[in-house]
Amino acid sequence: MASESSYLIESRKKVCAELLSKDELSEPDAIEFCISLHTVLEVSINSLFRDLILPEIKKAVNELEIRENLDDISFRDKVTLFVYTSKFNLDGAGDLVRKATEYHSIINELKRFAEIRNRLIHGHSVSSIFIPGKKPAHSRTRRALTKEGLKEQIKLYRHILEGLRFYVDRMDNLTGNTKKYSKENYLDDSFLPKELS
Repeated sequence: MASESSYLIESRKKVCAELLSKDELSEPDAIEFCISLHTVLEVSINSLFRDLILPEIKKAVNELEIRENLDDISFRDKVTLFVYTSKFNLDGAGDLVRKATEYHSIINELKRFAEIRNRLIHGHSVSSIFIPGKKPAHSRTRRALTKEGLKEQIKLYRHILEGLRFYVDRMDNLTGNTKKYSKENYLDDSFLPKELS
């Protein structure tokens, strides 16, 4: 793993864990958490796919050029291509096919997961409108920064990684060590608490 990718993944995991260890999160804490968790996921996916794809390329092309071309593909598109074009061993049990079909949902979950980060960095309104005698109306961005919104982000994150681990485990062209390394370095969610209190 490139040192800059490793730094970003580990430092943002640490930020997430520290924020979630607080008794109560402020709205700025929630913003920092969402952006940090997104960074962990995006950098992990981009790094994972570089590691999976580069050894498979058998062309006499400059490796740096290949890396840069791969990096131009969005992390969501990488996952879509991975799910649709990779060869997975699903032999022997209908349960594996059912699970593969279930984990197909990670493609759309990535879009939902990325929405809050995109809203935040593009400056979407974090606002509420108070009208006397009526319940306050909150923007979608503000609602995402609530405890329930953060729980949803964590749930999506965990399911996306669970799906990716499932697919990586079913790749016959990967050795046990490569699978273990990929899951430990790119697909680990142990830094998140089991429950958000």
